Amino acid sequence: MRKQRAPDLTDATISVVVDLLDGWTGKLTWDLLIAEVLRLTGFEYSRFTFAEYPRIADAFAIKKKKLSGTLTRGPRTPRDGQILAALDEAERFKAKADRLERENELLLEQFHTWAVNAERHGVTISVLNAPLALPNRERSKKAR
Repeated sequence: MRKQRAPDLTDATISVVVDLLDGWTGKLTWDLLIAEVLRLTGFEYSRFTFAEYPRIADAFAIKKKKLSGTLTRGPRTPRDGQILAALDEAERFKAKADRLERENELLLEQFHTWAVNAERHGVTISVLNAPLALPNRERSKKAR
């Protein structure tokens, strides 16, 4: 696949990267991850770009720790392909759940920071919880 200038990371691209990390097996390095993302998306991002995004950096760190602490399967490993596939899928789901729990913790910390800062600046919770105004559909139709 031909390499193109990488666009800014979107939520969708970040999800592709963290889902890739959730299912990663074998040796994991930034270079290997970058190469796999290039293969999947056609865009080459740098390690520094990935490290700027907490979801990617945390997912990478978690997977790296899990891979370095895991043991290889011993002789008692099931030989049935369907069982092995199910075990692999369960491991991917476990990795994804662990990552999502960490992301949720980070979002809760961010929310708490915003709530405290908003309160310090006189913005009340009722103001923050007020519904958003609906867009003026007539105005947007005239602009076309």
